[in-house]
Amino acid sequence: MTIPILAQRPAGFSWINTESDKETIDVVRHALNLNSNTSIHKVGILDGYAIVMTTSREDNDTYQWSIYNLTLATGKFRILVSGYRIKLLDWIGTSSPELAITYYDCWGCEAATLFTTLHYTKSLGWMTRWPNKTTDANYPQPGAVVSYGDAGEPYDDNEVDQIFAVVSQPNGGFAAGRWFHSRDTKTGKVSNDVERYIIDPATGKDRVEQLSGARSLEWRRMICTPSSALLSKASIGQNSRSCKRVLNK
Repeated sequence: MTIPILAQRPAGFSWINTESDKETIDVVRHALNLNSNTSIHKVGILDGYAIVMTTSREDNDTYQWSIYNLTLATGKFRILVSGYRIKLLDWIGTSSPELAITYYDCWGCEAATLFTTLHYTKSLGWMTRWPNKTTDANYPQPGAVVSYGDAGEPYDDNEVDQIFAVVSQPNGGFAAGRWFHSRDTKTGKVSNDVERYIIDPATGKDRVEQLSGARSLEWRRMICTPSSALLSKASIGQNSRSCKRVLNK
């Protein structure tokens, strides 16, 4: 069994003091052309590339979060994440530490919770895992779906269990797993959507696998086992009826 171990932040990385480091904040504010409704929440720097996290106040007094990769020398930037209630969890992946986060995809709705990580690539800066190619490039929402807010009763006629966990992988890596189990209370039809979000060890590229059969069962047992979870803050559903059934088989 792989024992879950959290990582330290990358060597050379630091969060700046946004109150005292006026020079860096001026560069960030000028590059992003921030208006008066937008506040700089956090800035982390590695090798001249910055993670910049901002919050923008909306008309209904909610706050939209944005995360950018910013090249400090040139002011060039790209937006990585746009969402609500972003939570910084921990650094994970001991071979190459990545900052794990969760966030909501909308506000004033039955929001989905998404999980992704921020990872550093030399000469490119900060990037996210498992991009959603169907999302507007100006409002990217990458990552694995942790849970849907409008699934099951009372929204439809299904009994639903949603299970999610991040687990350690060999050689200091990690993977995320999702199992969406539903049963139609009218017809009795059962469906299982089992996904594994991984990083290809050979290429370092993101990959999403839809699992079935024996591979699905093995993966469901993995993400249902509380001791396998690398991030308890991102885990849900381990006490569900579906997990209890699959672990008792």
